[in-house]
Amino acid sequence: MRTKLTGIAVVAALATLAAGCGGSSHMSKADYEAKIQADGKAVQDAVAKISASFSSIKSVAKEVVAAEAAAKKAADDLDATNPPADVAADNDTLVIALRAIDVELQKLAKAAKAGDQVAAQQAVAAIQSSPEIKAGQAAVKDMQKKGYKVGVLGS
Repeated sequence: MRTKLTGIAVVAALATLAAGCGGSSHMSKADYEAKIQADGKAVQDAVAKISASFSSIKSVAKEVVAAEAAAKKAADDLDATNPPADVAADNDTLVIALRAIDVELQKLAKAAKAGDQVAAQQAVAAIQSSPEIKAGQAAVKDMQKKGYKVGVLGS
């Protein structure tokens, strides 16, 4: 009997612990700021390597692949978070923007590997004119207006 009660107590304690560890609760503002700053910095660092190593279209293929992976990871990371309620919609918009960057960087990587200057220029133009990316920029500005420190994403 005592073993059965101990087992029930352990299950109840684990259930209580699990309920207190995330679940559907929102992250704190400080934790979200740390996450968005780290993700933004990783993307910025990867993208900076593209221009730093540019000598020809083929020379940047490796760096473009790394930047695409960083954008995808940041999108996945932010998509998996439960941000503070006041920036949840902004976070969703930012995730969509990062996924749009990911798609265009995939195209740019393919063009770079092939040495296709025209396709590379089209991918860059698509990034610059993307409505999803413009919406993501607006979402970041909205977060800043709400007092969030978003790091390099806000520059």
